[in-house]
Amino acid sequence: MIKGLEIFEVPSKVFFGPRAISNVAQVLGSCNYRKILFLTGRVHSRKYAENVVESVDKMFDVEIVDHGDVVDVLNLYEKYRNRNVDVIVGIGGGKVIDVAKALAYLLEAPVVSVPTTASHDGISSPYVAYLLQLDLSEKLGVKRVYKVPKAILADTSIIKSAPRRYLLAGIGEILGKIVAVKDWELASRVKGEEFSEFAAKLSLSSYEIVVRNIEKLKIHNEESVRLVVKALIGCGVAMAIAGSSRPCSGSEHMFCHALDLLARERTFDPPLHGEVVALGALMMSYLHGLKWRKLRNIMRTLGLPVTARELGLDRDIIVEALLLAHRIRPDRYTILGSDGLTRRAAEQLIDVLGIA
Repeated sequence: MIKGLEIFEVPSKVFFGPRAISNVAQVLGSCNYRKILFLTGRVHSRKYAENVVESVDKMFDVEIVDHGDVVDVLNLYEKYRNRNVDVIVGIGGGKVIDVAKALAYLLEAPVVSVPTTASHDGISSPYVAYLLQLDLSEKLGVKRVYKVPKAILADTSIIKSAPRRYLLAGIGEILGKIVAVKDWELASRVKGEEFSEFAAKLSLSSYEIVVRNIEKLKIHNEESVRLVVKALIGCGVAMAIAGSSRPCSGSEHMFCHALDLLARERTFDPPLHGEVVALGALMMSYLHGLKWRKLRNIMRTLGLPVTARELGLDRDIIVEALLLAHRIRPDRYTILGSDGLTRRAAEQLIDVLGIA
């Protein structure tokens, strides 16, 4: 079968390493942008954003705002929709980058990603977090945010200064790719879903980078940060090539999204995204018949949580998230099948793996 024309977009420039953030002016100037909106966090990342704004203030028409949640996205959209913003620069953690991508999508403007942590692949992917997408769908009818960063500037000295827990979450995100690709292969066999071998191998290469470098990743230094950032960027490119999040998001992410929904409904703070993805990958590896003990040993060696208690969660929440997971993306076939797990199967799963 001959396929038709395929078009995909990837970041045009990637800077990563110490002082990568100092290249913001170069990126903005090379594209002839004038009106720049800087989006940042309210505490940790704001100082970096303020330093950048100060360095480019005389060159461009700049404005800086901090983000909150989807309400802020809607308010910012109303505020700037008629003000001809040339580009949005997101400087911050995963939530900041996601909000920047969502706002850029709504304003039909390019976005530049300047992550201050490396906790998940949102720093380079075209998509936004599940709950943010859900809210945008409900409030604005936006079916899918798709905004590939024009450029990525990952300053490893800044990322290294963040608490190690965030880097470990990024590693957890990457470990989940082994399950995501297996689920995609399963959907291709069972449902005839289109499968991109190139995108799948690129995603798996990020997983393999982590597995091959466990000893290096035990140490929190610039080299280990580089490894994780490079792998996360590779994941984002894999999604851009696939035209979906399939190569990087399967049943392990559905479990994570289910937990996010439960956290919102029951008003508790969930663990970091990558931490939950890693635990989900551990459980789904068992269901796939993969080497789940090897994965658990890697998680333990690096310091990622492998039990509900280590995540600050109770047994019932884990079970409920497992029961809900298959309904998160009913269009996406995974090892959970169309009907999901029974309560007995979910409880046996966490018992066998010693999760709770």
